[in-house]
Amino acid sequence: MLRRWHLILGLGVLIGGAITYVALQGGAIAQERAVVSFTPQEQATLTSLESALTRVAETVQPTVVHIRASRQVSQRPFREFFFGQERLEIPDRPVQGQGSGVIIRSDGYIVTNDHVVGDATDVEVTFFDGTKAKGEVLRAPSADIAVIKVDRKNLPAAELGDSSKVKPGQIAFAIGSPFGLENTLTMGIISAVGRREMIPGQGRVRTYTDLIQTDAAINSGNSGGPLVNSRGEVIGINTAIVAGGLTGGNVGIGFAIPINRVKTIVRRLIEQGSYQRGYLGVVLTDIPAEMREELKAEQGALIRSVDQDTPASRAGIEPGDVVVEVDGTPIRNESQFREMIADKGPNAKVRLGILRDGKRINIEATLGVHPEDARDATPQRADRSTEQNTLEQLG
Repeated sequence: MLRRWHLILGLGVLIGGAITYVALQGGAIAQERAVVSFTPQEQATLTSLESALTRVAETVQPTVVHIRASRQVSQRPFREFFFGQERLEIPDRPVQGQGSGVIIRSDGYIVTNDHVVGDATDVEVTFFDGTKAKGEVLRAPSADIAVIKVDRKNLPAAELGDSSKVKPGQIAFAIGSPFGLENTLTMGIISAVGRREMIPGQGRVRTYTDLIQTDAAINSGNSGGPLVNSRGEVIGINTAIVAGGLTGGNVGIGFAIPINRVKTIVRRLIEQGSYQRGYLGVVLTDIPAEMREELKAEQGALIRSVDQDTPASRAGIEPGDVVVEVDGTPIRNESQFREMIADKGPNAKVRLGILRDGKRINIEATLGVHPEDARDATPQRADRSTEQNTLEQLG
């Protein structure tokens, strides 16, 4: 019996020792952490970078707002007969869209996308501090830009940059309310510039001639929010993504309207109450590489055809002409020419430098109103509050 207790005791000591050894070993392993060893200079660089990025966020986020846009959708009425009483109607159904915006003037002017606030009967803006205000909308549907005016003073306004200086590889931040998550900031780079896209949906096809492409994560709800550079300057208004998967979420390709283009549109909206593009009446293309020698032009906008009874036909512009200059500014391609004509506005007189049969001539033309803008000229309230997808506008 005594020998059995000695045996049990011995086994207990052995097992206890093993457990203690394992526990000590486990504790020792738990203390072995992977720690990166930085030199003082490297640590200072990282700390400085983090501090700079945080400062960008702290400076710009208070200028970004969350937008809710409501509109009424009519539903088909139906009739019901009950004890001789006729007609039971379903009332209009309220539909709510959401997006983002950026304050551009401290006296209450906010920029967003037209497709965010379109056809809205009620627009509500939520500011960084959580306060809310109702807004009135001025629209430029063809450019997908809108201005919201709220009755506020001393608002924090964003610094607007120069999008002509934007280059691939530069750091970019997208700020807005993706999926309603307000004050969200994401970071990436500028992945391309000068993208041309046509995005159909909601009763029209919008043409974007010079978009900035970024891989900073933007999603539904980011539309109208700012794309910001490393100095905290707004360089674009986030507008669309290439959607992927079942949810149509971010796949790393988003687009922003360059801020230089936005400035022109906003100025016209605030000063004149509307935005109408200048109109020439031609079909354009870039100069094909194989035709440069024949046309004696390395860059410019090639006139493919001229519509009848338009400013172009009245000015004597002909198919085959190459526009190389507008009011003294050299023309690189058809996108630049198209935007310059649009920004001149109706009734503007322009002096065109043209190559015809290899010889330089000058032609003066008086621009008209773009037919689409003439149709859009009626109510100055927005055209949509939901979004479209695949190459999709973001709500």
